[in-house]
Amino acid sequence: MVANDALLVQLVRGSLGKDAKTRELARPNVSSCKFVVTLHGCAQGPEERDAIEEVVRRVPGVWGVVNKMRLARAL
Repeated sequence: MVANDALLVQLVRGSLGKDAKTRELARPNVSSCKFVVTLHGCAQGPEERDAIEEVVRRVPGVWGVVNKMRLARAL
């Protein structure tokens, strides 16, 4: 069990940096309230946004994910 939301945020950030699917991606802003993680930022496409959410959902202690990441506009 994770002690608090601040520790959970650190675990999520670490997981995003270690996972092969998300290691090379731009990092989203991560916050947590009552162990529900909220993601903000910009993803290059739906696959990238979904990969980030998938990694976050696997972090022990995460009770839920609110994915508010928006998609980058194509030029």
